Amino acid sequence: MSGDPRYSKPDMYIVTPRIPRQPAGIPNYFTEMTRKAEELGYDRAWNIETNDRDAFAQATLQMLGSSTIGVGTNIVSYFSRTPTLLAMGAFTLDELSGGRFILGIGPGGTQIITHGHGIAFEKPVRRCRQTLEIIRPLLRGDRLTYEGPDFHIQRDFRLRLGVEGRTVPIYISGINPKMLQLAGEMADGVIMTHFPLEALEDVKKNIAIGAERAGRDPSEVHLLSNQPVGANRGDGPTNLRKAVCWHLASETFNWFVDHTEWGELREKVRNLWWENRREEAAAAAEDSFIETFGLGYKDDVIQERITKYLEAGVVPVLDVHGVRKGHEEEDTMHVLKLGTETFR
Repeated sequence: MSGDPRYSKPDMYIVTPRIPRQPAGIPNYFTEMTRKAEELGYDRAWNIETNDRDAFAQATLQMLGSSTIGVGTNIVSYFSRTPTLLAMGAFTLDELSGGRFILGIGPGGTQIITHGHGIAFEKPVRRCRQTLEIIRPLLRGDRLTYEGPDFHIQRDFRLRLGVEGRTVPIYISGINPKMLQLAGEMADGVIMTHFPLEALEDVKKNIAIGAERAGRDPSEVHLLSNQPVGANRGDGPTNLRKAVCWHLASETFNWFVDHTEWGELREKVRNLWWENRREEAAAAAEDSFIETFGLGYKDDVIQERITKYLEAGVVPVLDVHGVRKGHEEEDTMHVLKLGTETFR
């Protein structure tokens, strides 16, 4: 087990696509699940933004339901928001939480960005670099004039208020060499998804390449990965299989898949998924396949996989997709309680 306290526990994740419509006001799922994660001893509770709930609004609710746990976006897109708007949101949530906020950014899903937002998904690494170069000085309260390929900040612009006495951590998503190198160069942490342990050496190698460019220690970069997991109840395992198949149908994950023995099965599952034969795709996804790119659904396997990630120096984020409809909170709590037994 790594002696680094950053790798002593898994993280909690609120998977919004699995959460039913909430009643007006609070308490609600977001406040209560974050409060319960805090009471269980988790250090961080993340949320996701896709095509339903706004990530900053979710984070606000999470903070209102808690007092000590870190709360982060995992992730918000730097295509759908400008760097200045991201900085404003980060400042607001840092102020609201007294320094508990973590800004997690990434390009987001290609379909949501291109089809939903109507924005061209172009040069994500370049855009991420510019976003980081703009956000950091704005959060400090500095005046900024910036000329880049995509953004032009003029006339010594600044936020009216900056973060005082601390720095908002910024994590970026990374599932390929170029983004991992950028994380090593500029980010406080990297958030992977479906990371197989077989890719660990190459992940750390690419982070080190970026860190060397910046003259920093690569160990400064906090490594996390969103790992799908489920409860072995009802259709929980099937829903987990579908989530893994849906994600791995994207070519985005080719680099990770290429580090494993699962290329042939992944291609079969991918073809079935895009042919809209999704029940067949899920049925074809063997347990070992979903465990390689996630944590599985059997209690003992989940705990074993969490421990392996922590030992490797990667925090597994409990991405609880394998839940029963109508039992989302119950099944998620079951997984969170399993996770506490791996705390060190």
